[in-house]
Amino acid sequence: MPTEVASQDETVSPASASESWPHKLRAIASSQPFLWAALTCLFAALPLFFIKHARLTDPDIWWHMRTGEWIVQNHRIPRVDPFSASTLGRPWVDYSWIFDLGSYWVVSQFDLSSIVWFEMLMRLAVTAIMFGMVRALTPHFWKAVGLTALAMLAMAAALPPRPGTLTLVFFVLELYVLVLAQRRFDARLLWILPGLFILWANIHIEFVLGLFLLGVFCAEPILDRLLRVTRAPVSAPDGFHRQLWFVFFSSCVGTVVNPYGPKLFADVFKYARDAKIYDIIVEFHAMHFRSLNDWAVLSLLMLACFALGRIRPLRTAWVVLLAWAAWMGFRSLREAWLVAVLSAVIIASYDGEEDQASRKRVAISLGTWSAVAGSVALLLLIGAGIWSLTSQRLLRQVAETYPLGAVSYIHQNHLQGPMLNELSWGGFLIYAVPEIPVAMDGRTNVHAQEEILRALPLWDGEAGWQNRPELQSANLVISNHSWPLAYLLRGDPRFRVVYEDSTAVLFEAVHGDKKDSPGAYPTR
Repeated sequence: MPTEVASQDETVSPASASESWPHKLRAIASSQPFLWAALTCLFAALPLFFIKHARLTDPDIWWHMRTGEWIVQNHRIPRVDPFSASTLGRPWVDYSWIFDLGSYWVVSQFDLSSIVWFEMLMRLAVTAIMFGMVRALTPHFWKAVGLTALAMLAMAAALPPRPGTLTLVFFVLELYVLVLAQRRFDARLLWILPGLFILWANIHIEFVLGLFLLGVFCAEPILDRLLRVTRAPVSAPDGFHRQLWFVFFSSCVGTVVNPYGPKLFADVFKYARDAKIYDIIVEFHAMHFRSLNDWAVLSLLMLACFALGRIRPLRTAWVVLLAWAAWMGFRSLREAWLVAVLSAVIIASYDGEEDQASRKRVAISLGTWSAVAGSVALLLLIGAGIWSLTSQRLLRQVAETYPLGAVSYIHQNHLQGPMLNELSWGGFLIYAVPEIPVAMDGRTNVHAQEEILRALPLWDGEAGWQNRPELQSANLVISNHSWPLAYLLRGDPRFRVVYEDSTAVLFEAVHGDKKDSPGAYPTR
């Protein structure tokens, strides 16, 4: 029979043409210009937002800088409290001494805007590590971008200018090392961790989160046996887990390489015991779900639970870690980032039932990465110029949150203590009025939980406030206008208002040689 040969110039059917569109779209989406645009947005969007809305409202950065200055002046690391009148000489473990030195040096060499730039660099570092880790787990570029963006949105409030930000960086870096080492069965990567823990233990107390993470990975074979999870027999993991245990013990030893040795763990147990303080410090409150960040945390957790239920065989370590992160994160705003990080990794680990063609990894060229780095740096510099990221602007904002005017008045008039202040302003006053010890500040490893709770009735003006010994012995009382005590002291003949502005009111004890009228004081 004659064979019909199709003409070479035969037109393509509409169905065939429509089938080519997905391929064309995938080709466009995987082109280097599109990759550059996506990565630039991923890295620059949130930092630009925070440059525009930059404020130095964190209460702890001030005492960190003052502690760094004290270390430089005294050539030693403090072992007793030098700052608070109520706890002078009490043992104090300054577990953030490296951060304290660094923050003092950076601000003294540059200016206050360097604090904001520190926050930006930490955001970029976390974004880079998160993207690299998620990208290593999933072959899909856009999935990696979306997951990283959602995780960074969930962690947007978790990167203040304090040593806890470095805990987040170290935790994500540790998790990246563990994931890579486990996927490759390459135990050599694990030996990065003991050195990391030596540095971590000298920067922030929450190195214990990293130890817990490492311990769960070590215990995964034990958890598998307990839950009767069977895996394909492979010889490599046995040797890998032996090495993992050696790394775990080495990391534990590394954490005691600090100026205080094992005493550092006493503070860990103290923080674990002081649960009542969660009710009065905002960062320890649970999420209120009044911001997009909180809903991003919840979305990631729900997606992670779904992914975890689909992964076969079940990863018992991830079950334990996700449950732990949910308990920590929903109990305290401060730890919500744990949910975001671990959820993103679990979601990235699940690829579903995708075909092999969809698993082709989109390559990002070195030129594209260079263009992203240059674009992000340029955008941040332009943003800093447009929104005037200067010390002058930051100081104006500081004056709206902290008693900057009252502090200036104290210096100009050489006023003397003792000074009575509320906890949230204590850190700023340690930095701004170093010659007068504060009554109380936010170092909860110095001030006992009972002492902090006992101070609240005084500031609330509860019955018996007139006879509180700390008020009777105070020469200066500094308060914002919202505390009932500030209102009550206006009618107390023992004190007079000597300075007042929109942020703070400063009272001075009335002595026999001071006959000024109560109304004769400067206002702003």
